[in-house]
Amino acid sequence: MTEQISQERKSLYTVGLVMQIIGCCLFALPFITIVIFMISAVSSDDLPRGFVAVPIAFGFGFAGFVLIAGGGFVRVLAARGKAGSGLVLDPQQARKDVEPWSRMQGGVLKDTLDEAGVNLGQVARQLGNAGNPAPQTLIMLKCTHCGKLNEEDSKFCQECGDAL
Repeated sequence: MTEQISQERKSLYTVGLVMQIIGCCLFALPFITIVIFMISAVSSDDLPRGFVAVPIAFGFGFAGFVLIAGGGFVRVLAARGKAGSGLVLDPQQARKDVEPWSRMQGGVLKDTLDEAGVNLGQVARQLGNAGNPAPQTLIMLKCTHCGKLNEEDSKFCQECGDAL
């Protein structure tokens, strides 16, 4: 499993972002052209010269819409990888592609619980002993990825977020 996103995926994400920014500019062009056309139509009696530019601007607007959608797809593909975004149907590769994100989510959850002062092992023991005066045995599972001990009913590691 990889802990970082490759430089190629980072570059592809930037390309998708640039495509979306250019697409937004092109998508706004017909609206700007119509406003300019309306202002020039009000200020003169004859048909303004910009009248021909309105249909052309709508073509640029459509191209902008296509760039926005295409850039969004490229960004999702770059962020999640081919299998993680669903382009390739391979569950094992998808897990590898989205591993940095699941690690991040596990870390954020652990940080939140630590800041709140929640000790999951202690909470589990308290819940287990609430109606039972005899102490229960707590079984811990060791994460194969980071080595953190987790409660037996945990589905994800409390340290790295990896599936147990």
